[in-house]
Amino acid sequence: MTAADITIELGSAPSGGCPCCDPEACFPQGYVSKAGRPHAIYFVDWDFGASGYVELLISVGNWEKDSTPADRRAAAFRGRSADGVTRWIGFDADQSLWRDVGMVGRLLTGEDAAREPDFRQLAEAIAAGDHRVQKALAETAGTSKTMLRPVHRGGGSFVAQAAPKEPAPD
Repeated sequence: MTAADITIELGSAPSGGCPCCDPEACFPQGYVSKAGRPHAIYFVDWDFGASGYVELLISVGNWEKDSTPADRRAAAFRGRSADGVTRWIGFDADQSLWRDVGMVGRLLTGEDAAREPDFRQLAEAIAAGDHRVQKALAETAGTSKTMLRPVHRGGGSFVAQAAPKEPAPD
């Protein structure tokens, strides 16, 4: 796959997040074509403060009219920019904000996604081709190292935990 083969089409505009705990949360989406054919969709979230990351879920596979979720697989990444370089770190997609969106297909572990270079290339193409992601990466750079993570219980309480450590640069 080359950058010339990939086309990014912006989907929905960001919308306000949770009114009680994260009104700045954003949820844009977009579409990826490869050689003129539907190839992937993506969802993005960021919060300009708590995590310092941009979270991205990419679902790759068959998006033709008669396709089903069984024809697709999804990988999740957290991105952060520092000193003009964006790093995408894969994590288990079943921990993603979009884990319950059935149309994305099989949710890959971070290890599975790392074995498929197509996903990392798509993350980089999305960051380069979607001005909303570029802005989010720029504006979240250097923000807090503390994340608020929901505890998945009926009460919806939150706990603070340290953000994952960045791996050493390549």
